[in-house]
Amino acid sequence: VGGRSTPNPDYDPQAPFDFAPLSRACDPYEEFVYGGGDLPGVREKITACAEQLGLGGRRLRELHLAATEIATNSIRHGGGHGTLRTWSEDRRLVCEFRDAGYISDPLAGRYKPNNTQVGGRGLWLAHQLCDLVEIRSTPEAGTTIRLHTELTQ
Repeated sequence: VGGRSTPNPDYDPQAPFDFAPLSRACDPYEEFVYGGGDLPGVREKITACAEQLGLGGRRLRELHLAATEIATNSIRHGGGHGTLRTWSEDRRLVCEFRDAGYISDPLAGRYKPNNTQVGGRGLWLAHQLCDLVEIRSTPEAGTTIRLHTELTQ
């Protein structure tokens, strides 16, 4: 008002964000439950699906890196294990990771971590390497992260 900023009394930075639910996974999808020693298996499952869809080269390497970061986060912060689902939808390969963890920051991974920060780069890397990253997380249901990679054929 008059060149001054005034705080909004109704603003609550701790209020939960009300995101629309994710769409259902397309049929058919592949499912793989993974734990601490299963990161090579995660990459193998993604490779099998990607190659079937014609995705390879640099795009597949980028997806491997993003997927490894997300699966590692599931193991470290989501109860020691997670579930990977892969499917194709609208000319995209979708890799969905589910675990029991909770991400309280709705903008997690959207900002570049500073150079002195320890950790916190996995989600940011996924955002840089994938065409779309969707995150839904609640304390009750845990976390679901979807990595979308365009198929360029």
